[in-house]
Amino acid sequence: MLLITLFPLERSSQIVEVVVHIFFKCFLESSLTPFSRYRTAALALVLTLCSHPAVLSQQNTNSISGHVSDNQRSPVPNLRVELLNEVDSVIQTVKTDGSGLFIFRKLSDGSFQVRVQTGGTNYVSQTKRVELTRPHGFGAAFEEIEFVLNTNRSAATTGKPGVIFAQDVPDQARKLYQKASELIEKPDKRPEAFATLKSALEIYPKYFDALELLGTEQVKERQYEPAIPVLTKALEVNSRAYNSSFALGVAQYNLKQLQPAIESFRRAVLLNDKSINANLWLGIALRQTSKLDEAEASLRKADQLADSKLPDAHWQLALLFNQLKRYREAADELEIFLKVQPDARDAELIKKLIKKLRQEDHR
Repeated sequence: MLLITLFPLERSSQIVEVVVHIFFKCFLESSLTPFSRYRTAALALVLTLCSHPAVLSQQNTNSISGHVSDNQRSPVPNLRVELLNEVDSVIQTVKTDGSGLFIFRKLSDGSFQVRVQTGGTNYVSQTKRVELTRPHGFGAAFEEIEFVLNTNRSAATTGKPGVIFAQDVPDQARKLYQKASELIEKPDKRPEAFATLKSALEIYPKYFDALELLGTEQVKERQYEPAIPVLTKALEVNSRAYNSSFALGVAQYNLKQLQPAIESFRRAVLLNDKSINANLWLGIALRQTSKLDEAEASLRKADQLADSKLPDAHWQLALLFNQLKRYREAADELEIFLKVQPDARDAELIKKLIKKLRQEDHR
């Protein structure tokens, strides 16, 4: 599991909002000639600043997506997946599609459980706990989780995404890892869990499960610098680890190491091409390095996997089309964005941007 929040907050929401409206006012009042280049620049700034979480933050914009497969990595379709709240009440249910994918949308911050029901099959049910928290209360949290189901006859084995990976781990290190796995689910015990994982790694430095858990949890805590060597080590031990590849890309991206991040996201997509998050983040990183054709392909793939209901995919495509001066398509994507997220706080501002993009397209 990996919690992802796009565009970490770096400035106060009030400052960002004021800047957005100032530039939008300049954009509206600028004349076509001889200042069209400034007008385009203002538009680009408005679009970029509007992607800041302080502008687009909502109460219920979080989501949990996931993929269900068997231990041979074949997707398991038509399984009931339940979302439970903190008091174990079912609040949403969906079924996995033909690719084994599912998604829960419009979620608040809080603690949830995702349960895969396997009645009528030979698989063993699984439940995973998920914490959704937006840093500083802004942006949107996206949790992507993987379920690899075991059959009843192999219920004692542990499934993980990707190629099955086994190690002969010393008993003491394994016990420490199991203890840390329990502690990590308790918010007030996370520092102790981190210390316990490090103790396990002192006993067995190549303990893959401990490396991956420590690194991915450090990324959740936005401890990007210490996470990078841990996740790099995890991938040296098991190069087929999707979660480690994706988490490493997130850490590199947030430290502005864009080219290494692209390589990590590419590896993650190669390992799990059905991942909404991996395709989305690859597209974002590619767009920011001006690899626009590749960025468009990745963003469209994320949009397709999310059934065209992922607001961030449409926003990023709008930014990309604006860079390419494909103003009509940028306007189209913003309109879809508003359909997917009709309660966007700056909906009226976005509608005006759409109108201006349409006008720009006809010049």
